[in-house]
Amino acid sequence: MKGESDMDNMLSLMERDNPAPFEQVMYSFIESAKLGDVDKMVDLTSYVTIEKMGMEELKSHYVKDTIPTLRACQSISEGGAVIHINKSQSDTGSGWAYKKTCTYGENEQVILQFIILNENGRIGLTSFGPG
Repeated sequence: MKGESDMDNMLSLMERDNPAPFEQVMYSFIESAKLGDVDKMVDLTSYVTIEKMGMEELKSHYVKDTIPTLRACQSISEGGAVIHINKSQSDTGSGWAYKKTCTYGENEQVILQFIILNENGRIGLTSFGPG
């Protein structure tokens, strides 16, 4: 990609790592959290993340922190930053980081970040939190 324009580089990345399936995992994760479906959230989670955290700790984290956080969002922005992550930046694989604005309370907002990576052909959420 050396010598290509920034636009050519971005188009090449998007062709190789099409962001649409990664974004779909993010939206499925949000929907599952709002429904309180911990098992579905785990199904969408990277195996590396599950291994690092442990299944019980991960489920506990989802129940105590992630579900309440995402349920508190009255709306989550459609736009926001979308940042490509290449293999050299991650032990898991390439993918995308999505920064979304969660609106809650009386017009209060917080930026949330979802990192979705390709793990040996399987797209999964590797992390979620304030961004």
